[in-house]
Amino acid sequence: MKRIQTKITLTYLLLAVVIISTVAAISSFETESLFKDRLIHELEQRADAVHFILAAETPSDPVERDSSIVNLAKVWDARITLISADGNVVADSDVPVEKLGGVENHLLRPEVQQALADTVGVNIRRSATVGRDFLYVAKQYREQHPSPAMSGVRFIRVSAHLEEMNRNVAAIRWNIFLAGVITLIIILGASIFVSQRISRPMVAIAEDVEKIRLGDLERHIDATTDDEIGKVAKAVNELVDKLKADIVELKKLQRARSEFLGNVSHELRTPIFTLQGYLETLLNGAIDDPSVNRVFIEKASSHAARLNVLLNDLIDISRIESGEMKMSFRYFRINEFLELVVSDFHQPAAQRRISLRLELATSPEVETFGDKERLREVMSNLIDNAIKYNKEGGEVVVSTLPQEDRVIVEVADTGAGIAEEHLPRIFERFYRVDKDRSREVGGTGLGLAIVKHIVDAHGGKVEVQSIVGKGTRFSFALRT
Repeated sequence: MKRIQTKITLTYLLLAVVIISTVAAISSFETESLFKDRLIHELEQRADAVHFILAAETPSDPVERDSSIVNLAKVWDARITLISADGNVVADSDVPVEKLGGVENHLLRPEVQQALADTVGVNIRRSATVGRDFLYVAKQYREQHPSPAMSGVRFIRVSAHLEEMNRNVAAIRWNIFLAGVITLIIILGASIFVSQRISRPMVAIAEDVEKIRLGDLERHIDATTDDEIGKVAKAVNELVDKLKADIVELKKLQRARSEFLGNVSHELRTPIFTLQGYLETLLNGAIDDPSVNRVFIEKASSHAARLNVLLNDLIDISRIESGEMKMSFRYFRINEFLELVVSDFHQPAAQRRISLRLELATSPEVETFGDKERLREVMSNLIDNAIKYNKEGGEVVVSTLPQEDRVIVEVADTGAGIAEEHLPRIFERFYRVDKDRSREVGGTGLGLAIVKHIVDAHGGKVEVQSIVGKGTRFSFALRT
């Protein structure tokens, strides 16, 4: 695979070759065209000069006229041909007078035909007479001049061989080629320098990214510039930092998952084993013993009920955390709601000799916004815990306190309280302050986790205050 530096250099080089070749071709064409146009213009002027000179002379002898055009041709290093209206060659500086009869008719020559139409005709070809490449310029003179030297002459054709022009064009083309080569070498050096400057940080980034891909997440790419390369380096660093954070979070979730599965299996194992033990005992004959059969069945029923509560709590927290549990928010009267919830716990509280009462500071018409059924679950968990973990003869108070656009709902008890070091973790799944006491009263370890998730979904936060030996107070706010 080509390195980026090579790609940049080749791109610059290819672009330079295309530009230089194009410029060279255009320059060569324009130079040749310029030389040709200038030579045509000179030959046309010389044709006029021949016309002027012959018109001023009086010789009627062809030999004298031929001598005049030969001398002019030598001075100009050109060839001069005088042609009649019917195309016969009257005089030619390169052909002696005595041999003019053998020269073919020139009427159909391209330059003569063009001169017939446009006064001036131009053509480039190899002369069959002298065997050299010539540029022919023929000019037609329609007026009949009284000079004997111009008698019978209709066209004056002046031609010049192209060796000198071709040599000049070739020299210029060679200079253009040399200039192109030198320019190309300069561009090559500059492109190598520039490509190194551009590719060096990109190559370094690529090498660092490869090491990161192989697992070196501690590698940091130096972002030394404020251009796009620097932005790429910063973006990669941010991605790596996010990846590291995600990995830490993933490991944390994996640990939580392992702990959750361990806790679930442990919590399920205890009631299942106990239930299985009672049933096996009954099946082994205890069912026929009136002194124990009812007790064992009642205990088996109790553990089955605990298992059912645990499974329901597991289903609830799974639905909450996965987002499957949808909330149905409506306005409802908070006092009426709390009275109904508390009424469900009067009998359990009385059985444990706990005083359960309401202290409502909100008027009966006050309504709060929330999911009534989910909030019932919150209150049931809080009140149930307040009763279970209270002391005999203790008290549980459910109260409300209006505050601007919300209502504070509190559940306070006079139980043993929670030590300060446990408070940050009591909302974790399966976390128990007193494991033996929790299992004794039938707690699943999921109630407060469910409370937290439901209150969070209502845009609130569960606050807890506790003093060891005096009791605990849970509170949260609902929007009115």
